[in-house]
Amino acid sequence: MGRIPPLVASSFGLLLSPSVWAAQPPSLPDGESGSTPPADAAPADAAPADVAPAEPAPEPGPSADIGGSASGSVDLGAELSDAGLTGDAESESEGRGRGRRGKKDKKAKDSGDEASSDDPGMVRGRREPMMNTNRGAAGLFTTSLPDVGGKYTFRFKLHTDFFRKEGFIYESTTAGPDQHSRVRGGVSMAFSPFEWGELWLSVNSQANRNAREQAGRQDAEAIFALGDVDFGIKGAYRFKKYGIGVGGQVGVGLLSGSERLLTSGANVWFDGLFALDVRYLTKKQFPFRFTTNLGWIYDSSLQIAPFGRIRDDVSREVTRFSLGANHNRLRMRYAVDFPVRLGKERQFGIDPILEWSWDVSTQEESIAFGRDDAVASPLPRSSQWLTLGVRANVVSGLHLEAAADIGMVSPNFEFGPPVPPWQVLLGLGWSFDPMPVVKEVEVEPTTPPPPPPEPARLEGRIVGQVVDPSGVPIPDAKILFPGLTTTAVLTDQNGSFTSFRFPAGQVAAQVVVGGQVVAETTLEVADGQDTQATIQLETAPAPPTGIVQGAVTDAAGQPVQFSMRVVGQGVDQSFDSTPGGLIALELYVGDYTGTITAPGFKTKDIRFTVSEGEVQISESIEADTPPETPNVKGSRKGINLRKAIRFDGDGVSDKSHAILDELAVFLNAHPEFRLIQINVHTDDRGNPKARSQARADAVKSYLVSKGVSPTRIEAKGWGDSKPVAVNLTAAGRAKNNRASISVKEHGG
Repeated sequence: MGRIPPLVASSFGLLLSPSVWAAQPPSLPDGESGSTPPADAAPADAAPADVAPAEPAPEPGPSADIGGSASGSVDLGAELSDAGLTGDAESESEGRGRGRRGKKDKKAKDSGDEASSDDPGMVRGRREPMMNTNRGAAGLFTTSLPDVGGKYTFRFKLHTDFFRKEGFIYESTTAGPDQHSRVRGGVSMAFSPFEWGELWLSVNSQANRNAREQAGRQDAEAIFALGDVDFGIKGAYRFKKYGIGVGGQVGVGLLSGSERLLTSGANVWFDGLFALDVRYLTKKQFPFRFTTNLGWIYDSSLQIAPFGRIRDDVSREVTRFSLGANHNRLRMRYAVDFPVRLGKERQFGIDPILEWSWDVSTQEESIAFGRDDAVASPLPRSSQWLTLGVRANVVSGLHLEAAADIGMVSPNFEFGPPVPPWQVLLGLGWSFDPMPVVKEVEVEPTTPPPPPPEPARLEGRIVGQVVDPSGVPIPDAKILFPGLTTTAVLTDQNGSFTSFRFPAGQVAAQVVVGGQVVAETTLEVADGQDTQATIQLETAPAPPTGIVQGAVTDAAGQPVQFSMRVVGQGVDQSFDSTPGGLIALELYVGDYTGTITAPGFKTKDIRFTVSEGEVQISESIEADTPPETPNVKGSRKGINLRKAIRFDGDGVSDKSHAILDELAVFLNAHPEFRLIQINVHTDDRGNPKARSQARADAVKSYLVSKGVSPTRIEAKGWGDSKPVAVNLTAAGRAKNNRASISVKEHGG
């Protein structure tokens, strides 16, 4: 077998060794290939390919790629055939300007040029255009800014990155090193519906290819992952003259299956954001900004690929990198950039950017990926890389960007996949701001001549009464005065009311009873007087109603189908419940009596009051004295009938009606038999299964017609599957045609 190249790693600000400069995966030392198991040998802790591994699926870990994380799924048979990958997104945003967004009014003028001269965040009367991160909201390449770009702004971006490395994961003294290449691409969109909030969405895909001469490899040479979807929300606030910004963001990533555009899992993450923009804090607007993010991601990507089935170490490691499988991890981003505006109107922008990304695994090590003979990383849980690039605002909202990632530190195999030694990033985006930012300007006020004094207006009230067509006062009616006040006046028990004071003249009035307008009229308000008025309705208002929700159970708490006679408020009628012992009635508001009856139970009288809205009634009734059923005996094990159930074809024979009537009386008198099963057997003639089921259903239907709840009965036709005699003679067939009653639930 070949070997994996040695690790050469370093950490920005933590120079652990003079020889640590290029990021490589942890690896086996040279010259120890003799102790390496063959390519098709399974690791000690991995299960065979056709048996689920004893260990649980590896937990998510540090990022497998520069600037993000991805995951997917693989389908494994004799060899690895396809795979999928998703990535997490990081939402970022840029600095916020000052001023008021909206159209210019009479007291303000558009201040595009003026704002540009004294506000570093203004360009031609609008907010300085911003661009999305590679996989999220407005920001730099991977670092989020605590800004949302202004209310109602929209951003759209296309981006891609790629790298190629020889000897990236595999080297062989006989077959040579592997040749690994990766191309990724995506589209991201962000919209700021609020002054301090932003929503974003991105869709990403990638392709990996690992070419190597290795016998028994179990991974596909080309692995594709299509349609990973990330979305989230960010909130931000800027203060100290807009020079300091703080914020937070929450995101969700939906991981697709390979080449299917189907979701196989989900990642969740959150970040805290901070930025210091020196442009707003210095008189000369020095173009310098420092930004940092600190967050944590729950990564489920390792759960959607069966790595335990890949017995070859190299194939497993190539698959993990190609899928971006990861652990839960702490994510840190540190960035400095130098946003400069050029041109007479500051219409062009250029922003050199330097970012340092550091992910630290917070999960236990994945033993399935660990190698005892691998060279350890100086920072076993860490993935680090630098991003150096530039972003240019070439015209209006159009942005072009280019950058390069430089890998610094790769983690140990058990804490995550390796970091690419380099990577090129390209991006194209557009930022749209539909609302100009205007600046209020002091205007010398002009003093208009004072208006002529309004003539004194006299006021009066209306003192009245509301009655029905027969002259009976209507209490609690609402009197409304449209166009004068939104406050209603209520009538008292005598139907009387007194209005507010209104200007003299005609006043429109409405009478509302039970939520409905039942009368409209015009009343005359006299100067300084109380006007007497009587409002008589043309039709009597319908009395209010309420909904009665009732339920009846037996002593064991089981529902009982019942009937209830309701008397009161002009109602005298019986109502039947559902088989589940429930009833719903709409009745006039007032007092009622009810009589509850049910077969096998004692009659119960109740009283209840109906009010507007819903009224709940829950009653329990006692079982009546069980009637005599000499031919039916029951216990927990079953119910015995002294007379057999006879059938006429598929139906119940008339000769068996008497025994079934007695069985129905027994069941209605004994609610403790909560669920019984009717078992019917037949001989082997014709279609035994269909004939036995039809007979069982016929018995159930007969019992239900006698008042037994259908929820207490199951019908089972066994056909000829359980004979008690041979079917060669008429006597044997007669014995096989039989029925029995079993008890499935007993509440006694």
